[in-house]
Parts: sequence; C-alpha cells; structure tokens
Amino acid sequence: MSLRRIRGYGSQAASATLRGQLIEGDSLEAMRALRTGQEGPRPQLIYLDPPFNTGEAFTHYRDRFETADWLSLMWDRLVAAHDLLAEEGSIWVHCDDRGQAYLRVMLDEIFGRDGFVATVVWQRRYSRENRRAIGAVHDYLHVFSPIGGRWKEVRNRLAREDPPNHWRNPDDDPRGPWSSVSLVAQGGHGTEQQHYEIVTPSGRVVKPPLDSCWRVTHARFEELVAEGRITFGAGGNNVPRRKVFFSEAKGLAPWTWWTHPEVGHNEEARREQRALFPGQPAFPTPKPERLMARIVEIATNPGDLVLDGFLGSATTAAVAHKLGRAWIGVEVEPALVKEYAIPRMRAVIDGEQGGVSEAAGWSGGGSFDLYRCAPEVGRQGGEQSLALAA
Repeated sequence: MSLRRIRGYGSQAASATLRGQLIEGDSLEAMRALRTGQEGPRPQLIYLDPPFNTGEAFTHYRDRFETADWLSLMWDRLVAAHDLLAEEGSIWVHCDDRGQAYLRVMLDEIFGRDGFVATVVWQRRYSRENRRAIGAVHDYLHVFSPIGGRWKEVRNRLAREDPPNHWRNPDDDPRGPWSSVSLVAQGGHGTEQQHYEIVTPSGRVVKPPLDSCWRVTHARFEELVAEGRITFGAGGNNVPRRKVFFSEAKGLAPWTWWTHPEVGHNEEARREQRALFPGQPAFPTPKPERLMARIVEIATNPGDLVLDGFLGSATTAAVAHKLGRAWIGVEVEPALVKEYAIPRMRAVIDGEQGGVSEAAGWSGGGSFDLYRCAPEVGRQGGEQSLALAA
C-alpha cells in the first residue's frame, strides 16, 4: 500500500512546520505505509480516538462491532502506532468505560507495563446524566511512552495560574517576589534524617506532625537557612516554610483529573462545530480544541510531528497547526474528509478565530496536502510516496 498525493491547499512555500498531511484511508494501512516510507522524524505524539463500540450508527460511520472484531481492529492499529512512534514520544488513546480496560491490557502488552505513564480522566459533561443507573460524565486517556517513567524528563509542564498576590516580597529579598511551600511530608516517604526538631528564631521548638516528616534532611535544612530560603513568618515563631522565588518557579506538572472548566466539554466542542459548519449537522463525537491543545502542549514542542489516526472532524490537526506543530491526520471515511476535514483545515489556513485561535495567537498561514491510500501499482500519473514530515 502506498500513499498517493491528490492535491495541496494553501501556500506550498510554507515551512514544513505549517505544512500538514491529510490522508484519506484506513489508519492501519496509512501507518504501515508511513513506516515503510519513513525518511524524516517520527511522530512525537500519536493520538487515537477510535470508535468506542457503543452500538450506535452515526451518519458517516458505524460504531457497532463484534467484540472480537473491535479488539482485533484496535490491536493491529496499536501495534502499528508503536512501530511508528518516536522513542521519546507518547501515545494517547481516548476511550470510555466500555473499552478502557481492554485497551489498557493491550497497551501493557504492546508497549510493556513499564511504558505506562498515566490514565487521564476528562470530565466531558457538565450536566447531570440521568439515563443510566449511574451517569457517565467522563472519558479516559491512556498515556504510554516507549521510555515509560522517564517521559517526565521530556514532557512539558502546564502554565501556572497563580491567584492574585501569590508572589510577594514582604522582607524585601533582593531575589524578588516569592511564595512559600510547606516543609512537611508524609512520614512513610521519609528517612531517619528527616525526623528532627527545629528551633524557630523566637525560641519555639517545632517538630513535624504525627505520621509526618520534614521534606529535607537536617543538613539540607541548614543549607536552606544559610541561603535565606526559609521563612518563619513575620514574628519568627511560625513553623518553617521554604521560599520559592518567582524567577525560579516552574510550570505545573500535569495531573490525571482534567475538569471541563480547564479543557472544555462536549457541548463546547459542538458549539465550535456549529460555528465552523453553520447549517450543517455537527460531527457526532467532536472534542473541544482546548482539550487537544492541552495534550499537544504537554506532549510536543513547536515543530514536532503530531499524528491522529482517527481524524474525524480534524480537531487534532486544527489545533496542531495553530500551535506550530507538523501534523498527519488519517480518516477512513471519504465523506468526513470532504465535509469536515478539508473545509476545516482550509478555514484554519485562512485564519479562523474559533477554538484556541486567540490563545495561540493564530492569524492563519501554512498549507496541507491531501493523500489517499492506494495499492502498490507503480507511481505513474503523478503518484508520490509520502515520507514523514521533515
């Protein structure tokens, strides 16, 4: 199977970063063809939002499979994604309660249990779900990486959203504004060197609470005092806390609970669809651009390559493009490519201002090429093989 270029959209003189690749065809065939024709970097992020096997029949695709067929479909595509993914990259597999346990076991087998990073829970609904015995309001995102736990060394942190007056400088420290953090940790995580008494400047003796310990050893505590990084409060009588300076503050480590105020919900995604395609029925299972932006920004840097194997209405491609990432989007249904993916990406190139455009500072630009999966019948009539984006 090869990938045949059909046509291009936008400025073909655009940089590689702003040049996407839209593939009409089966994700398994496309990923295998990409792996065979690889000449450039591999995807740093692979996002898969497959059919959940809900039993529903949507306008453009069927979401009803025999369980064995669905498991086989997913196994083959997860193996292909594993073979394609960059060594320090990550795969995010979106699923609901019906399939998340099956997918976790398959991912454990394919990537190894050491490849597991986390399972993110996304609150996709903000209203009550009263149709079931217990309402379902969340989805799952299984995150794996070939380097497993070491992926935290390459993933990005989230931007800080500190409250007003979080950073102050009441003692006129020459290093500038600071905040303070607790020096107390759970006792079960400490060593003998983290259990000791501290005498405050006022003369009061303090110890960590029961079943707790200090976060640092006594020797390290004395170093922090000498460096002026410990505060005992204005009167010198408080339990000590460590000073963290604004100039040294890092972003926030992502965690597994993503609420709808942070990253959007299903209705937000539908509103984005209605704005993009007025008068046209919305894609049945869209994802909000803020959700995809969170994933892309954690897992990649500008210029990296993002691949979505079940592109649907092209949210991943749109967000990756706006955030300056190269992208490849694969969609098996020609009607979805024609009615959603192509017009959406043309709108992105023209500078549409929905979704995360304003937050990303997006004003338009770039291009994308449309490819189709085709049997290996030679390369006559303008057929070209597709290498991964450089």
